[in-house]
Amino acid sequence: MEWWTYLSFAAVIYVATIVSLRMLYPEKHLDWSIIDETQRTFPESFQWGVATASHQIEGGNSNNWTEFETRSNIEESGDACDHWNRWQEDFQLLEELGVATYRFSLEWSRIEPEKGHWNAEALQQYSDMIDDLCRRGIRPMITLHHFSHPQWFEQREGFLDKDNIGLWVHYCEKVFERYCDRVTDWCTVNEPEVFSIMGYFMKMFPPGKRSLRSTLTVMRNVVQAHGIVYHRLKQHNPVCRIGLAKNVTLFDPLKRWNLLHWTTSAALNFVWNGAIVRALKKGTMFGKKMPLVRGSLDFIGLNYYTHVLTSPFLPQTNEVNFPKRSHETMTDFGYPMYAEGLERAVKMLETLEVPIEITENGTADQHDTLRPIHLQRHVWMVSELLQQGHDIRSYYHWSLMDNFEWAEGYSLRFGLYHVDYQTQVRTLRQSGSIYRDIINEASQD
Repeated sequence: MEWWTYLSFAAVIYVATIVSLRMLYPEKHLDWSIIDETQRTFPESFQWGVATASHQIEGGNSNNWTEFETRSNIEESGDACDHWNRWQEDFQLLEELGVATYRFSLEWSRIEPEKGHWNAEALQQYSDMIDDLCRRGIRPMITLHHFSHPQWFEQREGFLDKDNIGLWVHYCEKVFERYCDRVTDWCTVNEPEVFSIMGYFMKMFPPGKRSLRSTLTVMRNVVQAHGIVYHRLKQHNPVCRIGLAKNVTLFDPLKRWNLLHWTTSAALNFVWNGAIVRALKKGTMFGKKMPLVRGSLDFIGLNYYTHVLTSPFLPQTNEVNFPKRSHETMTDFGYPMYAEGLERAVKMLETLEVPIEITENGTADQHDTLRPIHLQRHVWMVSELLQQGHDIRSYYHWSLMDNFEWAEGYSLRFGLYHVDYQTQVRTLRQSGSIYRDIINEASQD
């Protein structure tokens, strides 16, 4: 055969492959100009909430993050929102919004500041916070690990060393036994893929390393730790619902006719999403068997924000500025608003055959011009998915108020309430009023 025959044959195979990929993995985009986002319905049992994390709002912490802030010369969290001292005021904000549930995390470094030393005052304050939420008729959902942990745990190499898993399990059992009589919903870990990739490959989170081997080891150990904790806690109280919060970022090829871009997106989707979903379904991860992880869910938390258009040249610093489609709107975080992707994220996680709780969804928007649109579109998407029969039980907006946004410090604002960090005054934004109206309307349907 002549060279041009081989070339023609290769071209046919290439085109056929790309056409098949585009058909099998469509990238859905809606014409929002013809959609009325106010037309939505929700079942009476659907729960509306907001979410926060301890290190981002409490202030005055001393943990792996505060050490990393100093060492990496990034903006320090400091007093944050001073929530540790203002929590009653902030719980009043929850009532003003009309939420039925509140997701927050416990700060392990407050509760066990030194290995084996338990801070009775911190344990009591969290207990008081739980009691207060219950009195207000707001259901607590507690996250046991939301990126931060004690410095003594970090000094022992944290989750990089599998022998340390027992230390975290012991802490989880300690707080669970104390609070499970009032708290029925628990997230073991928040976004194990973000925690491991950002900390051990992207260098944006502590410990600020770059090692693919360490990244995969930490991800596997965190998921294994989740599985162990799930079974231990269910032995203590089988009535409680236990899950984890999974960030689903959709990786789409930047150029949908470029096979290299498709290959890149497939690899990233597997590492970021597929590996953990497979572990929870099959009990295997990166070639290791983890039988305790299989089926270790009463629900799966979905944290959804965006899709990322991928090529082999993605940024690997905290100066995030991802590409977008020409019609898409960029958020302050540097990624596009893509409400349509919520459908694919839900379908990905519903293969786990447990209810879905949307444990985070929101946008960075300093001037609150995009957030109202972002909120309306995503809530409308949830309504559509519910009408299609998808088992979604709740929606938690991220976040109640502006806070410390990890590597980005205070430059990004996610709050339904604006926070003046000088005076600590909270002010309801227009988007917060819209969310309050959405909750009120849903309760009257």
